[in-house]
Amino acid sequence: MIRRTIPLVLLLGITFSECDNISTHQRKTYIPSDSTTSFKIDNYWVTPKKSFEFNSLGQSLGDTLHLVTCSKYVYFPFGKLTDKSSLTASLLKDFTITHIIRDTFANTNISPPFFEWSESIDLKLANNKLNLFLDNDPEASIHGYIRGGQIMDTNVVFANSIKVGMRTEDFYIIFFDYFPTELNKKFVAVKLESCVTDVTHIYTFNNGQLTSVKFISQ
Repeated sequence: MIRRTIPLVLLLGITFSECDNISTHQRKTYIPSDSTTSFKIDNYWVTPKKSFEFNSLGQSLGDTLHLVTCSKYVYFPFGKLTDKSSLTASLLKDFTITHIIRDTFANTNISPPFFEWSESIDLKLANNKLNLFLDNDPEASIHGYIRGGQIMDTNVVFANSIKVGMRTEDFYIIFFDYFPTELNKKFVAVKLESCVTDVTHIYTFNNGQLTSVKFISQ
């Protein structure tokens, strides 16, 4: 009985080892069905979701992945906001307005003249701070409302259900149809830059979780 058991154990061990090697090999040799919608980071193919509207790779340095995107999310990470009053029904409804400056003026370059306005709003919620700029300029190119700030707490939810504390894998799933584990483990920060120069998001990860999000106006 013992003589029969030992070869069987060895056979099972070899089988599991071969399956593991095949699985690892498949991950490293992933080839997208349509390479025109995918791109390479190092030697790995990645496939962004169509909704991510990937534009180009930025200057990824060390453990920071830099992606340039035309996605609406990068401009409106908390959904569309129109003015101060729209905050009360938005994802930022729990924030407190600590400072606001409103300017109104007539644009005489348009016939009939159009009254334009802008609002610079500072928001705060515990350790989280944001500066927003809202306006109704009809001639402006696409631009976001984030002008700076940082999110540190798990109680602030972004569009797409992104939030501090989420798993790194779940973050990539939101923007990619395929993103290899090898790259997931390599990068500890992701920079999302708007394709029309406007704003950059910096997502920082630690121990497999999102720990903070910083916004930098360009």
